This record gives sequence, C-alpha cells and structure tokens, in this order.
Amino acid sequence: MKQFVVIGLGRFGYHIATSLYKLGNQVLAIDINKNVIEKIKDSVTDAVIADARDINTLSEFLDKDIDTVIVASALDIEMSVLTVLYLKDIGVKHIVAKAKNEDHGKILKSLGVQEIIFPEKDSAARLAENLSMSSLIAHIPLAPEYSMIEIASPEKFFGKTLNELDLRKKYGVNVIGIKDVLLDQININPLPSDAIPADSVLLLVCKTDEIETLTFED
Repeated sequence: MKQFVVIGLGRFGYHIATSLYKLGNQVLAIDINKNVIEKIKDSVTDAVIADARDINTLSEFLDKDIDTVIVASALDIEMSVLTVLYLKDIGVKHIVAKAKNEDHGKILKSLGVQEIIFPEKDSAARLAENLSMSSLIAHIPLAPEYSMIEIASPEKFFGKTLNELDLRKKYGVNVIGIKDVLLDQININPLPSDAIPADSVLLLVCKTDEIETLTFED
C-alpha cells in the first residue's frame, strides 16, 4: 500500500485522489475549500482543510516519507510554485504537479518536479493506475478497447511455463513477449512451453478498462 497526498481538489485533483483510493492506497486530500473537503472525505483515507501556501501547515500533515505528493491545482501559478518549494523543503522525494501551460511546466521542472502533467478526468485515472501499480512499467493504448502493457513478472511465475500458468484463461491477458532483463533479451511470440525467467518483464495485451483491476493473485 502506497501513501499519497493530493493538494488541490478541483476536477483533476478530486478524480486522482478518489481513483488512487479505489486502487487500495492511503490518500490524504488537502484543500482550502471546506465544501470540497466535505464532498470527498468519505472517498479517501483522510481529508483536511488547509492552505498549502503555509509551510508550517503542510509540515503538520506530511513528511519526507510520503511516497508521492500530487499538486493538482494549476490555476494559481504562484500557489503551485510555493507549494512545490515547500514540499522540497520538507524533503518530499517524488512530486507530481499539474501545469497550467508550457511556461508553468518549465518553472515546475526547474524546481525539481519529477512529473509534469496537463490532465483532466481521463488522464487522471491513467495516472492513478501507473502510480499505484508499482509493477506496471508501460502502458500503450492499441485501440479504444485494448492496450499493451509491460509488467514485471510476479515471483510466483518464475520457472513456470506459459502453458502451466494459463494466463489467458485465468486473467484474460495474452502474452506477446517475455523480456529477460539480466540477459537483455526478448522472446517475441513465446511458445506455450517457454518458461518465465527470474527478473523478467511480460508484454501483455489486455482490455484497457481492466488494467487498473488486473492482479495475478490466486
């Protein structure tokens, strides 16, 4: 379970916070608007009314051990920049920030923000999926209904053949490639008798709307 803080609960912030929570993460939502906090409080782990422009206030609710902080408000560029500066002072290692425009994005990048985004609801759900699913390496849409993803092979797959795993029947995914990370080799269109090596990556095709719920648990 990862810990996230979402600062600013406009349309994007609201959706990223609730999407991360639905994916099983701990989510703290922060906004200065009492009405917004009341609306979201039952859809996240915790929600507080706070002004992110006050470093003392921010320090009360988060520290350097938080996995990721998402600065989701971009309309007020000054607030966005100040919030990022304070997060860096607190020691937050991974910051994701929404930018109002390209110039705003350049400023945020110069401050050390790791990921700059220009999203609304749809991209918010995709971002939540990538942040939450630590084994998900890449997601490439192929068509409206299907995507190709790269995912780290679960340890319980090591040494087992595709025939033994029967991933298509059990999980509804098709394996189109197996990459051995240590040997830097890729097996395209693997045979049912091919085994999954340790430290490998699986290239899968699956339904796009099933990515965020995809799990290889028995």
